[in-house]
Amino acid sequence: MSNLAKLKFRVVSCSSEDNDFPVTELLKHGPQSKGWQSARFQDFPQVIIFQFICPVQIQQLQFLSHQSKISSRIEIFTYIPENPVSIPPLDQFKWKRLGYLSLDNNEKSNFQARELKSVFIDIKALFLKISLNKCHINKYNMFNQVGLVAVNALGEELGDLSAPSRKGLPPRLENELEFDPVTTDRLKQLLIAKDRAIENEDFDEAKKLKDAIERLRSVGQQLYTLEERKRIAINNEDYESAKVIKMEIERLRNAILPPAENNNYSRPYSGNRPLGLDRPASRPLAGNPIPQSDFDIFPPTKAMKNDPFIKQENLPIRNQIYGNKGPVSHDEQVIPTVASGKNPAQIYEEDDEEGPKNVSNSPEPLGMQQAKFAEPFIHILTDKVCKRIFSKTWQFREEGLGIIMNEVSGSSSEIFANLDNPDIYTGTLGAIRHTIGDKVAQVSQKSMGLLGLLIKTIPPSRGYIHGDSSEYVQSIMVLLLDKAGDNNARIRELAEQTFMALGTSEIVGINSSVQTIIKPSKEKSTSQKHIVGKLNLLTTIVEEFRIDNSNVPFQPVVDYAINNYTNSNSEIRNAAHNLLMKIYSSAGTKLSSLVSENKNLRQAQIDALQKGFSEVEVGTYQEPKAVQIKAVRNEREVRENKEVKEQKSSIKNVGMCEFCGKTDSIFMNQDNLDIHYWKDCPMLVACPQCSQIVEIIQLNSHMLKECELKELVGQCPRCKEAIHMDEYEQHMEEQACLGAKPALKANRCPLCHDDVDPGQNGWMKHILTEGCPNNDRSNY
Repeated sequence: MSNLAKLKFRVVSCSSEDNDFPVTELLKHGPQSKGWQSARFQDFPQVIIFQFICPVQIQQLQFLSHQSKISSRIEIFTYIPENPVSIPPLDQFKWKRLGYLSLDNNEKSNFQARELKSVFIDIKALFLKISLNKCHINKYNMFNQVGLVAVNALGEELGDLSAPSRKGLPPRLENELEFDPVTTDRLKQLLIAKDRAIENEDFDEAKKLKDAIERLRSVGQQLYTLEERKRIAINNEDYESAKVIKMEIERLRNAILPPAENNNYSRPYSGNRPLGLDRPASRPLAGNPIPQSDFDIFPPTKAMKNDPFIKQENLPIRNQIYGNKGPVSHDEQVIPTVASGKNPAQIYEEDDEEGPKNVSNSPEPLGMQQAKFAEPFIHILTDKVCKRIFSKTWQFREEGLGIIMNEVSGSSSEIFANLDNPDIYTGTLGAIRHTIGDKVAQVSQKSMGLLGLLIKTIPPSRGYIHGDSSEYVQSIMVLLLDKAGDNNARIRELAEQTFMALGTSEIVGINSSVQTIIKPSKEKSTSQKHIVGKLNLLTTIVEEFRIDNSNVPFQPVVDYAINNYTNSNSEIRNAAHNLLMKIYSSAGTKLSSLVSENKNLRQAQIDALQKGFSEVEVGTYQEPKAVQIKAVRNEREVRENKEVKEQKSSIKNVGMCEFCGKTDSIFMNQDNLDIHYWKDCPMLVACPQCSQIVEIIQLNSHMLKECELKELVGQCPRCKEAIHMDEYEQHMEEQACLGAKPALKANRCPLCHDDVDPGQNGWMKHILTEGCPNNDRSNY
């Protein structure tokens, strides 16, 4: 067994990866390797497929498991094609299942040791597939992940099928085939150029070329890793990440070129130039197509130093869960966006006058699932718009909705000019169906605004709705109900208005709207705000359309109200109480008799309702303050103090920022006001995760519940603030944060982490009057 060689492989496919722990880490066999971890909350099994440099005889496999993100068992499969020269697609492989191995839950070591599993086999293979089943649950594995620190295969090569010929390579490149093909070609060219410079006794140029060769070799492994990550991103159709990686590859390659590449020495002897070596340094390299065979990127098989499998069965894991906080070498730096998941705009310099923007000016192509969903309306909205609607970047989604809004309003006529109303409804409803439930507030609001504009501009007819558009309408109604219980008051208000606009239209009708509201939710637990939102909508419907008629059935609505009146939550009870009062205004004694005979109500509840009925009759009934329907209709009036409101009403032809109260004539132009929101308003801030502009007041809630990258943060149970997971463990250990206080006593500023006086006035004082010390916009 001691004569076995370590078999080199590459990663062909991976189900998922954590951005900070990519699968390419399994190619780095050394103590510094961080290992691979699956993405958070993924379905199982998680599958990784490896390809060896040539057919091999595997005699031993070794798996070093993560200390807490542990798969319950690992299944092993191998495959060798009948004709290795012609390899079929991955989905046509006929895998041979070898069996499985089980992993310990690691509780005995208190998750302080890694388990090394060795499997002795004797089989020929060109491909190896490992399937990791569901994880062991523990307090350190909050996101249901599985992970491997390293994978090792021992055996012998059976013969290289398609490795690149070494003829023509300078001897000094014999051991440098671990570099990617472009790097290898550049090294070859530079070595030849250096030899020619030496022959011509141009030693200054030879020294420059020597330095360039050393620089290229120094980043060769990093380029190889980046190329692997780019290829995997392409396989996973993550083109946004692939583009960012490509840009970093080009930056590294251009950075190590000699100052004057276009000299006589850098030209080869013959006319057969290696691809990519005669380009000027200032010109970006074109993306290189993935070759049919990538075996040339592997170094010769040999024993490796610092083997991660040696004496590591019981390694301490300090700083392993959330990464080492110490200095990171250049080779270990993670590419922006790909690792952090932040908006691509973050790779630009802060003094960029044009402000944040995406790395790409166009959205990524539609994936298979997205294309299937868009199939009923892509011929209506065009591929250009659909790419934006289904983009992973929320700015593109918002832009796509803006294009449709212009078409519906008549501002543009590129798409809808020659379409009938049914087609316009099908295309627009399809886009709304995908975006109205968006986690990003701007996208969801714009989607609801588009729906309202559609109904207003092209009054709906039942004849417009058929087939796919009918399914879209049903889904939109359910999603609007969900948004009616959103934490964001603006979203709740707009969702209620949009639900009523759609529900009262011909294509839905009041009766269907009521049935949608009272239909039991499929969710096991529905939040209190969602239930209150439904009760408020029913109250509005009963108030406008009365009850016990073809639109609003009596018994189902009363049963729904009484059932919620027995809820333990006071806010829900108040909303149900208010609904029952509206029902009594319409139905009178019929409801009174039903309440008196109801056996699910306690006598105290019956008495409270009967008292309310009496107040309704004499006109003294007042709605509970907690659930007044109009209470959140105008959040702007809630947040503005009296002085700001008076100032607003007394000034004509002057625009006002609704958040900070600043007035300026340029704010009459919406574009100028938007720029103020984006750059200057001291009440607003860019989310550190997704770069979305949100209110400082709502930042904590946004990061925990609405942000596209909310999985990257957790809430501290002590201070109730959003803490990035990289710092969460240390934050919890130190317990140095300021304990949260009830909202009636103090607010908590998410920027400076100090207590602020309660209420809206407290925020205005802290941000506008005193100035938060950590607010970059305080002096605007």
